Parts: sequence; structure tokens; C-alpha cells
Amino acid sequence: MTNPLLDVPVGSKKKEKKIGKGLMGFFKKTSKNKLLMGVVVVPTLLSAIYFGVFASNVYVSESSFVIRSPRTQGSLSGLGALLQGVGFSRSQDDTFTVQEFMRSRDALSKLNGSLKLKEHFSSSKIDFINRFNALGFGGQGEDLYRYFQDKFSIEMDSSSSITILKSKAFSPEMAQNINESFLSEAETLINQLNDRARNDLVVFSEKDVKESAANVKKAADQLNGFRIKNGVFDLQQQTKVQLQLVSKLQDELIAIKTQKAQVIAVTPKNPQIPSLNAREASVRKEIAIELGAIAGVGNASFSNKAAEFERLSLESKMAEQQYAASLASMESAKNEIQRKQLYLERVAQPNLPDMAREPQRILNIFTTFVLGLIIYGILRLLISSVKEHQD
Repeated sequence: MTNPLLDVPVGSKKKEKKIGKGLMGFFKKTSKNKLLMGVVVVPTLLSAIYFGVFASNVYVSESSFVIRSPRTQGSLSGLGALLQGVGFSRSQDDTFTVQEFMRSRDALSKLNGSLKLKEHFSSSKIDFINRFNALGFGGQGEDLYRYFQDKFSIEMDSSSSITILKSKAFSPEMAQNINESFLSEAETLINQLNDRARNDLVVFSEKDVKESAANVKKAADQLNGFRIKNGVFDLQQQTKVQLQLVSKLQDELIAIKTQKAQVIAVTPKNPQIPSLNAREASVRKEIAIELGAIAGVGNASFSNKAAEFERLSLESKMAEQQYAASLASMESAKNEIQRKQLYLERVAQPNLPDMAREPQRILNIFTTFVLGLIIYGILRLLISSVKEHQD
């Protein structure tokens, strides 16, 4: 049945009146129920007003990175094996070091100096609840540190060792800048760790090489001084030459004695005999001189020079061997440094968010409403229980 003037079904008009009367009745009952108003309605209205009108948009920038070093590949699965496939292995301990640095006051101080975080989070454009030092009390470094801990998060995937870094701010650009600054400071820290390791290993090795080189020079100078002073350049060769000379003189002496014996046997008064005697005496004297030079008494003999020469030669060889070992040790230290070199590899660059991720306005309002209903139900049960005991 329809109204001929309005061409509207009469039943529909009656339904609308019933719904209107029902809503009015609900609000009248609600207004009389102070508990329901105070626990459910008022908090939900306040939540709707705050999240719908005043709550500032929060933008989240996200990046990911991994700390790795060139070591022998191990058996890994998933993305960890993929990363090791290019010749690198995971460094979870160093990842924890970077994470602790990002959470430190030093990192906050550096970011605040470059990005003016305090000014950004204290801006009057931010709602009162989320604003840093909204009441104007304090606002010191420790307050900013506690406030800033909620503005970023660091999570590491234990299976791949990839660390996910999220930073929050009240503008897309600041959220991205905070994330980028965190990564830059972490890279600086990694470089400092590498430099420190390099200094610890290489400086000692280089010092050892310098000392070994000085010992080689000292031993060589002492050996050369002994050679020049005593005329000894190759003791074994010179001794060999002296012995060969003595051998030749002895052969000559035997020949002279044989010739003299033959002459005496034929002509005892041969005028050559005095000459042969003189030659024999001369050769004997020369043999005595050469034998004295080899094994005689005094500092001029080779036998007396041999001990000092061998000692200096041994010291020179040992110094050279120590120098070679020092060079090998330094090379090994450099290889060890290269093996332990750390790298911060960015898996994903900090993004510039194009929309606010927080607050989740509808969800927060609905959560407030549901919690209010739960609290209201609990209080109603308590009140009913008390009334029953009183009756």
C-alpha cells in the first residue's frame, strides 16, 4: 500500500519510525545507565574524536641489511646459502654489535646532530599525546633517548641473518632520513672495527719485520767488519787453498830430497848439493809458515779465526731466517685481516613511504569500544554479585 501524495510505501514509513523510536529509546536508556556511559560510550567517543581528528599521521620507512665477511662457505639453506654463494658468510655476532650501537645514546646523539630529531618530534604540528616534551618540562637528552626508543625497531631473521630496520616519523622524508642515517652510521662503525683489527694485527707484524731487518743489518755489518779486519772472506775456501799450497810445497820438498839423495849417491862432493840444501831449507820454512797460518798459535791463524767467523756467520743466517719468518707472518696477518673484513651489505634501501601506516584509526576506535564493553560486563557482574549478597 502506498501514499498517493508521496508515492512512498506506508510500511516503509512505519519501519523508519520504529527504528527512530528504537534508537531514541536506546540513547535514553544509555544516558540513564551511568556505568555504560562512563565505561563504554564516553571512552569510545573520546577515542573517535582523537583518532578521527587530532591523531597525527605516522610514516614508517623500512630497510634491510646483512653483516658478512669473506670466509669459507658453510652449509646453509635458504637466503643464507644464497648470500654465501657469492663468497661471504654470516657474522651474527657483529650484527648484534651493530644493533646495540643503533640502540645506543651515541647513535641518537649523532642522528640528533645531523637530522635535528628533537625539533622534529617537538613540532607543534604533532598531536599533544605523541609530541615529545609536550608539557614543556625536562626535554633533556635522557628524555629524548627514552622517547626515541619507540620510534624505530630492529629485528633479525635468525635463518638468513638479515636485519630489518624500521624507523618512524611524522613526515615521510624524516622517516627515510632516520633510516638512511642509521645505516650510514652502522657502516662507519663497521669500518672502525675493520681499522682496529687491521691495526692490532699489522702494526705488530710490521714492528717485528723492522726489528728483524735491523738484526739482519747488524749481523751482516759485524760479519763484514770481521772479514775486512782479518782478511777472511770465505774461511773454508781460503783454508782449502792454504792446504793445497802446503801439499804442493811438500811435494816439492820430497822432490828436492830425492834429487839431493841421487846427487850424493853419484858424486858426494857435487857443487849442486849446497844449492839443494838451501832450496830444501827454504821449502821447509815456507811449509812451516803456511801450516802456522792454518793451525798455528796466535790470532793470525785460521783455526783461531774459525770460531769467531762461524759464530758471526751463524748469527747472520739466523737473523736472515728470522727476517723471512717475520715477512711470512706479516703476509699471513694481512690475509687474516682480509678474511675477517666485515661488510654491511644493504639488501633493501630505505623507502620513502607514500602513506601513513599509523595510527590504525578504525581499529583503535573499535578496540576501545570492545574493551569498554568487556570492562562494563565485568563491572555489571561484580555489581550484581554484591547486590545478591546484600539481599
